[in-house]
Amino acid sequence: MTFHPLFHETLRMQGTALAVLDINTMKYPLILGDVQKVCGWSTEYFYDVGVQGYVEQYPEEDQAGLIHISREISNYSSQIPAENMNQLRVIYDYRMKGNDGKIRRICQESMALSVDETGKITYFVAFVSEITNVKRDGKQHLYLSGGKQSKLFEIDSKTNECIQLESLSQRELEIAQLMGQGYLSKEISDKLFIANNTVNTHRQNMLRKTNFYDANELINFLRVYRII
Repeated sequence: MTFHPLFHETLRMQGTALAVLDINTMKYPLILGDVQKVCGWSTEYFYDVGVQGYVEQYPEEDQAGLIHISREISNYSSQIPAENMNQLRVIYDYRMKGNDGKIRRICQESMALSVDETGKITYFVAFVSEITNVKRDGKQHLYLSGGKQSKLFEIDSKTNECIQLESLSQRELEIAQLMGQGYLSKEISDKLFIANNTVNTHRQNMLRKTNFYDANELINFLRVYRII
């Protein structure tokens, strides 16, 4: 299993990493990019310990959240026909303690790399990036897509409660895209030919649905999770 060397260097330049996971062995046959910068551990460490050693570096609260994440992924993927399983996309975040003692928040985007004739995923490919400065502690999120409809979950790290968040409408996503491009409410209303109050109502509804209090935090989240 190989990738072009330029891909490895591109990941390193971006400060991200990629790992291929063998579902049968729960080991990583291939790791590329700047794993040390993203996760705080060397590539050799992850080759040696596999998934078990990876998860062991999660704080206790995030390990508890992983139980919810695993359950929701299983429930969601079970509804996808075998022939469409390669369309499954999974994005979630967690904290990890590095070898340097630093706690980092990581965003992981996974997708099926190989599927057998029964629709069972045999290899996953995961892209990981550090989002410590983008997302506050206290909550984990899980975004699932590739099925009939996308689903977004929030996990409270203190109470370990997992809830499904209300989906954003197409109009709300359209407004979020424009917000991310720097447009103000009045400019968005002119561009979409809707009232300024309507734009502000959509903005408030997006914050309510996602449980965010700040528009910048909301837009950063939607970008990281590839919702916009």
